[in-house]
Amino acid sequence: MTLGELLDILRVSILNDRSNNTGATSDYLWTDATLVVYINEAQRRLASKALLLRDGTTDEVTKITLVEGQSEYVLHESVLCVLSAKVVGQHADLTRAGHGVLSTYTAPTESWIDPASFSQLPPGSPVAYSTDEGLQAYDSDNFSQITLRVHPVPSAAVDGTVVRLRVCRKPLDKFTVDALGVEPEVPEDYHLDMLDWAAYLALRVVDDDAGSAKRALEFRASFDQTVKEARAEVMRKIFVPMDWGFGRGGFTWSN
Repeated sequence: MTLGELLDILRVSILNDRSNNTGATSDYLWTDATLVVYINEAQRRLASKALLLRDGTTDEVTKITLVEGQSEYVLHESVLCVLSAKVVGQHADLTRAGHGVLSTYTAPTESWIDPASFSQLPPGSPVAYSTDEGLQAYDSDNFSQITLRVHPVPSAAVDGTVVRLRVCRKPLDKFTVDALGVEPEVPEDYHLDMLDWAAYLALRVVDDDAGSAKRALEFRASFDQTVKEARAEVMRKIFVPMDWGFGRGGFTWSN
């Protein structure tokens, strides 16, 4: 559905916002610009909470170019999480790790890898990555952006090499009243469900003309249920369950 179609449904069918419903100077209780802001927020929230937008091809979002001596890379502002990372030309993904594994020491045992071995690797082609490295200040320009760290530090031999990411992200562009023919980035199955949140935002302030707080909460509850169901479906699709058994070398990944 297009933004224009969604805007019309929200105004007429959901909010019942018709020109004959008010005697004020404006024909409508909400302007198109206001409702478009609400639809924008609805799509952003749905994508963020349910992880509906998965991307592995958009260069500005999923392409990292390695630089000699640089281990940290601030990702595109739309990225919510990184599902996997792979150096172009290699067959296997990089190992996902965390700050604690890459930067701390644990005494080695027969059962566990020695994390100190990661920090001792000489510069070269990355074998592992983490995304829990960056801690920006609240007033930082990239506070909401994820920092990806690769290890070991890239050497001169891999300078300019591309790392491709698979990510979950927010929408790249915002709706505007000047482009009502565009379609939402979230799947079509969720286009009408977005309007529940937009309606909640429109009705949350008690107004005898616009509606009631009770109606607003009903729309919010409907949207929250959509997020819950959508997220459960996404988790089923993108994460592989882990099983384990005695005498089989501990935990193993299973399809």
